[in-house]
Amino acid sequence: MEFYHLRSFVVVAETKNLTQAAKRLCSTPPAISAHIKMLEQELETPLFIRSSKGMALTEKGQLLLSKAQKTLDSAIDMVNLAADNQDELIGNFILGINQNLQNLKGAELIKNLLEHCSGITLRFEQSSTGKIISKIHDEKMDGGYIYGNIPEGFTAIEIKQENITTIAPKCFESKNIITCTDLTKEVWITMDQYCPFDQTLKEKLGINIQSKIQSDNDQSRLDLVKDGIGLSFLELTTAKKEEEKGEINIFPYLDFSIPLSFVVLTKRLNDPIIKALLQEVRILWNVMI
Repeated sequence: MEFYHLRSFVVVAETKNLTQAAKRLCSTPPAISAHIKMLEQELETPLFIRSSKGMALTEKGQLLLSKAQKTLDSAIDMVNLAADNQDELIGNFILGINQNLQNLKGAELIKNLLEHCSGITLRFEQSSTGKIISKIHDEKMDGGYIYGNIPEGFTAIEIKQENITTIAPKCFESKNIITCTDLTKEVWITMDQYCPFDQTLKEKLGINIQSKIQSDNDQSRLDLVKDGIGLSFLELTTAKKEEEKGEINIFPYLDFSIPLSFVVLTKRLNDPIIKALLQEVRILWNVMI
């Protein structure tokens, strides 16, 4: 029985999909399928029920899964124990980001990985908190930065409390705003229904806000505000820089703070690549264990 056959089996069992398993293992669906077939032939029993909905474990497959996971965990522990450092780690990490890379110290993280874990390839994906959580849950993303509460099944490193403010076009007449009710009449550029920013906006102003424009990209929302389309929430540090340039106005009456965290799936904590990124993030942000 080959080690990589067991690993393919466990990942397919977790993702229930050959394509997703192949992406996670940096392989191809035919190769992963071949690993499963070889394992089934060796054990002389089917391990999955294949259908248009994906791969579901058989009863025998369920029995093998827990034992296979223990075997893999033991092997990983042995490798990590034997290694003096992380230089030998090879793999990809898809990292979800919910604000610009400069604020998230992206360049510093890359430099640290090149120095300590040169075999890890990092890929950034700009998105919103809700979408990042969904992709990590579905294992289409390995980890990411999110705002707000930590979902069940996730492990988090809280980075900081982020201050959020309202940005408005230069032409915006703040003197016309007397109460929060007046703000409901303004056009708002929002993120999406799963974003804590939008949830906070509704908590402060109610559900009857004018929001017909959505973008989960900070720069796109900032550009729309500059063009006079409407108002939006943005990180205070970024907003101040843009205000100093004379590009926008800051409207502070709805300001709030929210925790910013780096998260991964708890069930993937034994993955060496995940462990390495968690360590580098803790070092980057000076967060004690």
